[in-house]
Amino acid sequence: MNPPLLLPALVPVPLQPDFPHTQPRLRQQKKSAEQKLEAKFEALERLLKEQFPFDTLGHFLQVLFYNPTRSEPDPRGRTHCLVVSQFLRGRSDIKMSDILPLMYHHKSSYPTSRTEHVSEQKLMFSTTEPTLNEIHHARPFISTWAVNLVAAEARRQVGRATRDDPDDPEDHTRLCARTNGRSGAHVVSWKELLSNFSMKSIHDKFRVRVPLPIFLTEAMAAPKSKGVYFVRKRRPHPFIQVGAISSFIISRNRYANGHLAVILGVWLFACKSHIDVKRVFCRFGYSVSDTTARNALNSMTVASLDDLRTDITTATDEGTTHGFLILDNVQEYCDVWEQGIGRTSELKVGCAGTWVKADDCAPGAFDAKPYYDKVALQERKTLTSDSLFDDIDWTSMRVAIPLQWARALVEYIPQLQHFTTELNAMFRTGLASNYRMREGRKTECQPLPTNAEHSTELQGMARAVADFNRSVGISSEDPGKTLQWIRGDGASYALLLNLSTYLGPTGTFKNVIATPELWHTGATDLNSTAANHYGPSTSKDPSSLSKCSNIAGLKRPSNIKSCDYYPTRRNLTLIWTAHVLDCWRIELETDDLRDFFNDPKTLNPFPDFEFLLGRAGMLVDKYATQSAIQASLTLKDSTDRTRESKVKAGSAWTAETTATDDDSEPPGLSEIEEPDTPRNASVPLPSKAPNDAPKVHEEKEGFTGDRVLRNSQIFMQDFGWWVEFAHSIPEGDIGRALTSHQIWIFKFAGSSHANYVNYLLEVYCLLCYEASKDLKNAILNNWLLNIKGELGRWLPGDQHQEHYNKWTEYMMKKHGGEFDEPFYRQTISPNVHHFLLIKEEVETSFDFQSRGQTHTSPSLSDELALLLRAFKEEEVHLFRSGRSLGHAAVNQFARGWRRLDEKLDAFLTKSTVHGDFLQEIRRRAEVDGGADTEIQMRSDSPAESIPSSDLTDEGFRAPSASSVRSASSNGEPVDPNEPEDDGEDLSDAQLTSGPGLGMVVDAESGLLVDADDEGEEEDGSGDEVEDIDEEPDVELKTEDEDSEDDF
Repeated sequence: MNPPLLLPALVPVPLQPDFPHTQPRLRQQKKSAEQKLEAKFEALERLLKEQFPFDTLGHFLQVLFYNPTRSEPDPRGRTHCLVVSQFLRGRSDIKMSDILPLMYHHKSSYPTSRTEHVSEQKLMFSTTEPTLNEIHHARPFISTWAVNLVAAEARRQVGRATRDDPDDPEDHTRLCARTNGRSGAHVVSWKELLSNFSMKSIHDKFRVRVPLPIFLTEAMAAPKSKGVYFVRKRRPHPFIQVGAISSFIISRNRYANGHLAVILGVWLFACKSHIDVKRVFCRFGYSVSDTTARNALNSMTVASLDDLRTDITTATDEGTTHGFLILDNVQEYCDVWEQGIGRTSELKVGCAGTWVKADDCAPGAFDAKPYYDKVALQERKTLTSDSLFDDIDWTSMRVAIPLQWARALVEYIPQLQHFTTELNAMFRTGLASNYRMREGRKTECQPLPTNAEHSTELQGMARAVADFNRSVGISSEDPGKTLQWIRGDGASYALLLNLSTYLGPTGTFKNVIATPELWHTGATDLNSTAANHYGPSTSKDPSSLSKCSNIAGLKRPSNIKSCDYYPTRRNLTLIWTAHVLDCWRIELETDDLRDFFNDPKTLNPFPDFEFLLGRAGMLVDKYATQSAIQASLTLKDSTDRTRESKVKAGSAWTAETTATDDDSEPPGLSEIEEPDTPRNASVPLPSKAPNDAPKVHEEKEGFTGDRVLRNSQIFMQDFGWWVEFAHSIPEGDIGRALTSHQIWIFKFAGSSHANYVNYLLEVYCLLCYEASKDLKNAILNNWLLNIKGELGRWLPGDQHQEHYNKWTEYMMKKHGGEFDEPFYRQTISPNVHHFLLIKEEVETSFDFQSRGQTHTSPSLSDELALLLRAFKEEEVHLFRSGRSLGHAAVNQFARGWRRLDEKLDAFLTKSTVHGDFLQEIRRRAEVDGGADTEIQMRSDSPAESIPSSDLTDEGFRAPSASSVRSASSNGEPVDPNEPEDDGEDLSDAQLTSGPGLGMVVDAESGLLVDADDEGEEEDGSGDEVEDIDEEPDVELKTEDEDSEDDF
């Protein structure tokens, strides 16, 4: 067997034989790309030199791309047509995208300095539109031709954008500010401006309708990174594109203003921009002219009121109530610098109103018949001071006040701020919660045209209400079968009650029910507390507000009977917080609260929330109850209290000799000089502080109590009720607010505010005795407004109206005239609500961060530290027998308790006239055989009988015989030296300045924050206090004996 043939492993096999072939190759050798291109160039050279039948390449290309018109015969061959069409349609391997760049970037396409057409270098991208045939070089020609082509297309697209989009029926490029009857004219409306406005949506629409201008402006304005456009934060290019293209469109057609110009024109008007700013923006094409903006506002007023009248008419036809009316007086003093005949400075007055849509109302809630049936029963005659006291929801108040004390400590101590969530939950869902508004509800409102009526006078109020009713389509002569709810401040409420009494039988005000607004009531109590506790201006008593103001460097009001609302609220809140924190310091047995909580021993174990609430309740019992106030009058009463409620004793007190200070203000009631100028005079009346000399309070011989401690206790109790009221409003808990109102009935009865005693009693009787369950719930559900629908943003109706009033009054100061002129009735007043909204919409649309609408208040931490140190050194909250420093605050609640019975008799005598009238009408109707009367209402029970209340299922309890107690039967002495009231009632006076009840609750922290600018003027009321020698108090009922919640 032969061995296998083994070949060498790496023996190369030659590709070319060593000997020559005599036969030719059947397949050509493969050529490289360079060889192929060289062969093509040689063939092209032979073609152009020997076989090219054209004079130049240009002639060849002209013939190659010959494009005959439809009317001419096509001389091209089939192959010619097919080759050219395949190339132009991009179906060949080489496309125009390959050829055109070669031509444009060819070195011979650009003129060099050696050519005779060197001037064509300046024709690159020429915009002067030269004759294209005169350009020789390819690159200048292509660029210039492309520029003109793009310009023509951009112009066409912008011209197309001046008309409505045919594919979008909701697109309205042309918004008419007003119409003269033109068919098809689309008039601007607030709904279209606010609901559809968005810079992003406008930019997206432009991308579809004008893509070329969007592309060009983006290339010019947008920054680029790694070949990709990105949006800057400070000046985002999409907004700049929208502004530029919108101005391009309105430049082409001045009626094409629907993209951006109209809303910016109205926005400039709402921002009170200077006329020169408006003119410049109009010249830029960013906005319409100021005249067009005003015409648009007038048209939107007409449309808004027409829609409102339609809705109200529909609701009336269905037998329901659409909403209610909030009104307030407006006034502005207008100076005339060049006076003459008919030209003098004068106070312009008028009345403004807002129609608010009612929410969460049961069907038939505002039916008139059930209401008049209950009025005729005269159940309010059973009202007594004891039944009123028993109806106060003390259960929720005993929870709410300690929570306020705990909140003061939590806000002061950083280590405790994690309890904020639990505190908010207690206020919103715990026992403190009483009757909360439905969360997420957004109030709809429409301001009404103003009028020039004197709404502070009876006839002026009647004409003002009639004017508002005409604006919304309500007939004053035929009120129908439903009630009309009208709300206002204290003075307006009193006039509405009188009109309902006097004109109700005539039919004009027959179905009107009225309620006072909450802000003015709170401002009245704030003034009452200030006047009661400020004391002499040079007082040495650390419990007086004057001394506390001097310690903290705060300004004392020039007239303590009518204080500026905002600074008074701020100062009293600071002083009250200092009082509460010093009580916490004593309770925790420490010299400094923050050092106490910084101590590791305190934090282990750390006090829990239950411990905090328990201690807060004990502190309230010690310092902020009627029993605690009473115990501070004598040493015996103070020492006899239980250990948990006893105030600790301080160092021994050495009496000082006090002297009268001629510059000090009296702590009690004093006569105020009545001005000689009539109420409707043209010159405003300046407020004057009383000038009579003060009388420093002197204790009787043998006084063993502590007047300083007692003053601080009264202040912590009284202002604690106000703090609870102010906190409940933005939280939307109307039940807590009305509980404070019930307490204030007694407090106002012990002060000079007799008017507000009657106002609050009237409200109580309405809700307790005369309103059906559905009507009461409807009133409670709509007493507060929430324009934004956000948590912690509820506010009283009169505060909301004041926000509108400042707009109207500002324009009066600037424009002049009268409040019933068309400028105010059509342009300003009905649109003030949207003026506030449009500024927020524009701010949101431009992606601005939410900006606070208030001035940042400086921190009061230093002032608080000074007060805490003074309270500690003076031992304000320790019992020091015999201490008195010339200031004695009035326990207005206890005094009101004793006086309320007398005031109730006068109130019931006056307020039951209407019910007596209804009873007489029904009695005569029964005598006549049951014939229909003018009021057309008949009770199922005899008119003369007054049955017991049937409203126990509505949250109110009818007073039982066992619960009725007289204030005079409590066995407590009355001070014979107690001075009488001077009879002057400042409850309807106005605050000289202040921003309104400018507080909201932060949804996360639950803290009260300011929501109004400092220094803005609002209405309020004043107060007076009485100077007393010694005020014996009553032990108020705190047991839970068969009590039910009132509100």
